[in-house]
Amino acid sequence: MISDPYKILGISPNASNDEVKKAYRELSRKYHPDSYVNNPLSDLAEEKFKEVQEAYKQIMDEREHGFSGGFRSNQTSTSSGDSASVEMVAVRNYINSGHYREALSLLSRISVQNAQWHYYYAVASQGIGNNIDAMNHAQQAASMEPGNAEYLGFLNQLKLRGNRYQGAGTPYGGGGLTTGNCCCDLWCADSMCECMGGDMCPCM
Repeated sequence: MISDPYKILGISPNASNDEVKKAYRELSRKYHPDSYVNNPLSDLAEEKFKEVQEAYKQIMDEREHGFSGGFRSNQTSTSSGDSASVEMVAVRNYINSGHYREALSLLSRISVQNAQWHYYYAVASQGIGNNIDAMNHAQQAASMEPGNAEYLGFLNQLKLRGNRYQGAGTPYGGGGLTTGNCCCDLWCADSMCECMGGDMCPCM
């Protein structure tokens, strides 16, 4: 927990929510890791970026829920847990801004793999088109917290999308044009092959 999150954002504790958001957006842009690729200050910028994320979340949590002493109950309260929580805030911001690979990279460095970790990994995986990993991690998140509507909703969304793709593949993809009779299909294929100068089945 940051002792003075307003100082991190460079604003007064009396600042309006709009002023808080404006300061947060400007600093996030300033210290975003994408701006420091191949830069010797990249590690420093990443730490500053995480600090800005934590400060913003802490301020908004306190304003919305009162002074809760840090992260909400679904976050761990140990020092290592706080570090993981800060990183998870950064992961969420990466995902919200469409930086899925950066989110996955940061997730791979987090040792606490709870339900939220699996959920974020699923969302980021789906964002880069890795639907198998997305499904696996979404199922893991839902099994770890079966009462979480957000996790279940995302899992169901992935299942629906998978069923739609499988259904759409039948008339245009794997099924192809067939007569429904295996022998007849083979004879037709051999005939067409012979018309083109080949011979798929010499026995026919």
